Amino acid sequence: MAAGAYPDVPAAAAVMGREERDVYRPDPARADVYDELYAEYVRLHDYFGRGTNEVMYRLRAIRDRAWKARDR
Repeated sequence: MAAGAYPDVPAAAAVMGREERDVYRPDPARADVYDELYAEYVRLHDYFGRGTNEVMYRLRAIRDRAWKARDR
């Protein structure tokens, strides 16, 4: 409102305060990837700030494989 994008608070709230009620439903075909990601996040939690590890490299590799599989 202060920037002039909306005429008043109710108009801004109507746009920015919308609520979408969606339900996340995991894809059973991707359960192995979910498990792999969860294992990496557990490692990240356990090793965060405690020396060097390659968790980010493994996460990127998982992401890259997922993107390649999606583009097929």
